[in-house]
Amino acid sequence: MILTKLKEATREQHENLENVVGVMDKLFKREDYERLLTKFYKFYSSIEPRVAQNDMESHGLNFDARRKTASLERDLQNLGILDDVKSVAGSWTDLPTLDTPAKAFGACYVMEGATLGGQIIMRHLKEHLSLTPDNGGSFFNSYGHEVGAKWKEFCGVITAFAERQGDDETIVEAAKETFDSFGRCFAETAAAGKKELESKWR
Repeated sequence: MILTKLKEATREQHENLENVVGVMDKLFKREDYERLLTKFYKFYSSIEPRVAQNDMESHGLNFDARRKTASLERDLQNLGILDDVKSVAGSWTDLPTLDTPAKAFGACYVMEGATLGGQIIMRHLKEHLSLTPDNGGSFFNSYGHEVGAKWKEFCGVITAFAERQGDDETIVEAAKETFDSFGRCFAETAAAGKKELESKWR
């Protein structure tokens, strides 16, 4: 079953990515949260167009309804830094090749899985930074209380796709490459324009 293969093959990368991103460790100060959102924006705004080049709808996935770039832009706008981020963050080019639906599904597995802790993070944001989905926390709110149902729906779609296509290896490899790309994006310490953003956050 594709979900079992994905979970087992990416377990170590998943754990490594959680350590690199460290969401719950970096949300105590507003400037930390702004930096965190900037990195998420850099990654999602770069990878989502690549996924969207595939006709995911014909394989049962309404990818447009699951895109997160717009919610990140809304949060950055509410925080008053969207223009600054757009001017200095740049795009993330160190991405996997996602030129087939199978590869795109592998990437989606990573991004959809990232929504599962959203409700816990939202409680943290509200408690420590007084943020809600309406004033800067919509990205982590993702699907709200529907996150479990949306994950279950995605699992059904990717399972059906894998059973039809019989190309599990491609899906798994793309997921692994996406995890690696995600991690590199967050670990990058010499991003273009970093000094400009930091000067604003001081």
